[in-house]
Amino acid sequence: MKKYIFLLLITISSNVYSQQLFPTISKEKDEPEYFVQLNEALIVESRVFKNDTLRYHYNQMKHYVKMVMPFANAAVKMFNEIDLATADASKKERRRYIKSKEKEIKTNFEDKLTSLNITQGRLLVKIVNRQLNMNCYEIVKELKNPITAVYYQSWAKLNGINLNEEYNPEKNIDLEQILKSLGY
Repeated sequence: MKKYIFLLLITISSNVYSQQLFPTISKEKDEPEYFVQLNEALIVESRVFKNDTLRYHYNQMKHYVKMVMPFANAAVKMFNEIDLATADASKKERRRYIKSKEKEIKTNFEDKLTSLNITQGRLLVKIVNRQLNMNCYEIVKELKNPITAVYYQSWAKLNGINLNEEYNPEKNIDLEQILKSLGY
């Protein structure tokens, strides 16, 4: 019984001291008023699935998103870095810089990206489109050239992926919910 009371007191005291108090002086009185700033909380309703197959597909998508997110984050970071570094560079310097980054990407990610399946690749394209507000076709067209962009688009179309598709949160409700639940 003493253990339970002790644990209860510890949890209560830790909850009291985990919040921050910000004193302010009111204009009418000289007494300070205290405000508590709480952390932002995301409230998600519990998901009810019609059948086990839909639950399986949702959980599989969540697993795939967790696998693909490091690649998407690296791609977004690399694209922003390239944009920042080549903002005022000439075309020749821009191409040279992009080629050096392309070699770096191939050495670091080529074997890992080739091991992804088509569904994971489709999710990767959608997540990159969402994070950059730009479709992958435009990215390739900007970084490489239009002919290379057409080549990659035709190769992706053969595998069931559309690089030119814009990300639509209403169309990808499950993906959007998964990303929000993961904090993205």
